[in-house]
Amino acid sequence: MLLKKQTVWLLTMLSLIIVLSVYYITAPGGTDDLAYLEAGKKSGKDATVSGVANDDLFTALRLERDEVRDEMSADYVAVAGSEDASAEVQADAWAKMTELQSLTMQESTVETLIKSMGFDDALVSTMNNQIKVIVKADKLSKKEVVEIMNVANEHLGSSKTVAVEYHASK
Repeated sequence: MLLKKQTVWLLTMLSLIIVLSVYYITAPGGTDDLAYLEAGKKSGKDATVSGVANDDLFTALRLERDEVRDEMSADYVAVAGSEDASAEVQADAWAKMTELQSLTMQESTVETLIKSMGFDDALVSTMNNQIKVIVKADKLSKKEVVEIMNVANEHLGSSKTVAVEYHASK
Protein backbone atom coordinates (compact mmCIF):
# COMPACT_ATOMS: atom_id res chain seq x y z
CA MET A 1 0.00 0.00 0.00
CA LEU A 2 1.44 3.33 -1.05
CA LEU A 3 1.12 6.37 1.18
CA LYS A 4 0.48 9.81 -0.24
CA LYS A 5 3.31 12.31 -0.03
CA GLN A 6 1.42 14.52 2.39
CA THR A 7 0.76 11.58 4.71
CA VAL A 8 4.44 10.66 4.74
CA TRP A 9 5.36 14.31 5.33
CA LEU A 10 2.88 14.61 8.19
CA LEU A 11 4.11 11.41 9.84
CA THR A 12 7.70 12.59 9.49
CA MET A 13 6.91 15.93 11.14
CA LEU A 14 5.00 14.27 13.98
CA SER A 15 7.89 11.86 14.54
CA LEU A 16 10.33 14.76 14.62
CA ILE A 17 8.22 16.62 17.17
CA ILE A 18 8.02 13.52 19.37
CA VAL A 19 11.77 12.88 19.16
CA LEU A 20 12.56 16.51 19.99
CA SER A 21 10.11 16.48 22.89
CA VAL A 22 11.63 13.33 24.36
CA TYR A 23 15.13 14.74 23.93
CA TYR A 24 14.15 18.04 25.55
CA ILE A 25 12.53 16.30 28.51
CA THR A 26 15.42 13.88 29.07
CA ALA A 27 18.25 16.35 28.39
CA PRO A 28 20.76 16.70 31.26
CA GLY A 29 19.85 19.51 33.64
CA GLY A 30 16.42 19.80 32.09
CA THR A 31 14.49 19.44 35.35
CA ASP A 32 17.15 19.96 38.04
CA ASP A 33 17.46 23.71 37.83
CA LEU A 34 13.93 24.87 37.08
CA ALA A 35 13.17 28.48 37.71
CA TYR A 36 10.19 30.72 37.30
CA LEU A 37 10.84 33.51 34.90
CA GLU A 38 8.76 36.43 33.91
CA ALA A 39 8.69 36.73 30.15
CA GLY A 40 8.54 40.51 30.42
CA LYS A 41 6.07 43.03 29.17
CA LYS A 42 4.29 42.23 25.96
CA SER A 43 2.11 44.63 24.08
CA GLY A 44 -0.69 45.16 26.60
CA LYS A 45 -0.27 41.83 28.38
CA ASP A 46 2.02 40.30 30.98
CA ALA A 47 2.98 36.69 30.44
CA THR A 48 4.85 34.34 32.70
CA VAL A 49 6.86 31.40 31.51
CA SER A 50 7.13 29.00 34.39
CA GLY A 51 9.12 25.86 34.90
CA VAL A 52 11.84 26.75 32.43
CA ALA A 53 15.48 27.36 33.29
CA ASN A 54 16.84 30.64 31.94
CA ASP A 55 19.26 28.89 29.58
CA ASP A 56 16.39 26.79 28.24
CA LEU A 57 13.97 29.69 27.84
CA PHE A 58 15.10 30.50 24.32
CA THR A 59 15.02 26.83 23.34
CA ALA A 60 11.52 26.41 24.75
CA LEU A 61 10.18 29.53 23.05
CA ARG A 62 11.86 28.59 19.78
CA LEU A 63 10.39 25.08 19.96
CA GLU A 64 6.92 26.48 20.69
CA ARG A 65 7.16 28.90 17.76
CA ASP A 66 8.35 26.13 15.44
CA GLU A 67 5.56 23.78 16.50
CA VAL A 68 2.94 26.41 15.66
CA ARG A 69 4.61 27.04 12.31
CA ASP A 70 4.78 23.30 11.58
CA GLU A 71 1.06 22.95 12.26
CA MET A 72 0.27 25.89 9.99
CA SER A 73 2.51 24.47 7.29
CA ALA A 74 0.88 21.05 7.59
CA ASP A 75 -2.55 22.66 7.19
CA TYR A 76 -1.39 24.51 4.08
CA VAL A 77 0.09 21.32 2.61
CA ALA A 78 -3.16 19.46 3.28
CA VAL A 79 -5.19 22.12 1.49
CA ALA A 80 -2.70 22.44 -1.39
CA GLY A 81 -2.73 18.67 -1.91
CA SER A 82 -6.47 18.25 -1.52
CA GLU A 83 -8.30 17.04 -4.59
CA ASP A 84 -11.54 18.56 -3.27
CA ALA A 85 -10.20 22.11 -3.11
CA SER A 86 -10.42 24.44 -6.08
CA ALA A 87 -7.29 25.45 -7.95
CA GLU A 88 -7.55 28.96 -6.51
CA VAL A 89 -7.72 27.68 -2.91
CA GLN A 90 -4.81 25.31 -3.56
CA ALA A 91 -2.71 28.12 -5.05
CA ASP A 92 -3.54 30.37 -2.10
CA ALA A 93 -2.51 27.65 0.37
CA TRP A 94 0.73 27.10 -1.52
CA ALA A 95 1.46 30.84 -1.52
CA LYS A 96 0.83 31.07 2.23
CA MET A 97 3.12 28.10 2.87
CA THR A 98 5.87 29.68 0.78
CA GLU A 99 5.37 32.99 2.60
CA LEU A 100 5.60 31.20 5.96
CA GLN A 101 8.87 29.52 4.95
CA SER A 102 10.26 32.85 3.75
CA LEU A 103 9.26 34.53 7.03
CA THR A 104 10.98 31.77 9.01
CA MET A 105 14.21 32.26 7.04
CA GLN A 106 14.04 36.04 7.49
CA GLU A 107 13.56 35.64 11.24
CA SER A 108 16.54 33.31 11.38
CA THR A 109 18.63 35.88 9.52
CA VAL A 110 17.61 38.62 11.97
CA GLU A 111 18.45 36.35 14.92
CA THR A 112 21.92 35.75 13.46
CA LEU A 113 22.46 39.47 12.88
CA ILE A 114 21.42 40.29 16.44
CA LYS A 115 23.76 37.63 17.83
CA SER A 116 26.56 39.14 15.75
CA MET A 117 25.94 42.40 17.62
CA GLY A 118 27.35 40.68 20.72
CA PHE A 119 24.31 39.04 22.31
CA ASP A 120 24.49 35.44 23.54
CA ASP A 121 21.13 34.49 22.02
CA ALA A 122 18.17 36.06 20.27
CA LEU A 123 14.67 34.97 19.36
CA VAL A 124 12.59 36.71 16.71
CA SER A 125 8.92 35.97 16.19
CA THR A 126 6.59 37.70 13.77
CA MET A 127 2.84 37.53 14.22
CA ASN A 128 0.44 39.64 12.20
CA ASN A 129 1.86 43.18 12.30
CA GLN A 130 4.18 42.74 15.27
CA ILE A 131 7.77 41.62 15.49
CA LYS A 132 8.82 40.37 18.92
CA VAL A 133 12.54 40.24 19.65
CA ILE A 134 13.93 38.70 22.83
CA VAL A 135 17.67 38.88 23.49
CA LYS A 136 19.80 37.28 26.17
CA ALA A 137 21.48 40.18 27.95
CA ASP A 138 21.85 41.53 31.45
CA LYS A 139 20.58 44.92 30.29
CA LEU A 140 19.90 46.85 27.10
CA SER A 141 20.80 50.43 26.37
CA LYS A 142 18.48 52.63 24.35
CA LYS A 143 21.06 52.59 21.55
CA GLU A 144 21.04 48.77 21.46
CA VAL A 145 17.24 48.70 21.40
CA VAL A 146 17.20 51.12 18.46
CA GLU A 147 19.83 49.06 16.61
CA ILE A 148 17.82 45.87 17.15
CA MET A 149 14.64 47.59 15.98
CA ASN A 150 16.41 48.89 12.87
CA VAL A 151 17.71 45.40 11.97
CA ALA A 152 14.23 43.91 12.48
CA ASN A 153 12.54 46.62 10.41
CA GLU A 154 15.11 46.34 7.65
CA HIS A 155 14.68 42.58 7.20
CA LEU A 156 11.07 41.99 8.24
CA GLY A 157 9.28 45.12 7.12
CA SER A 158 9.17 48.67 8.43
CA SER A 159 5.37 48.70 8.61
CA LYS A 160 5.40 46.33 11.60
CA THR A 161 5.61 47.24 15.28
CA VAL A 162 8.78 45.96 16.95
CA ALA A 163 8.81 44.95 20.62
CA VAL A 164 12.22 44.29 22.20
CA GLU A 165 12.69 42.37 25.45
CA TYR A 166 15.70 41.00 27.25
CA HIS A 167 16.41 38.24 29.74
CA ALA A 168 19.47 38.05 31.94
CA SER A 169 22.12 35.44 31.20
CA LYS A 170 21.98 34.01 34.78
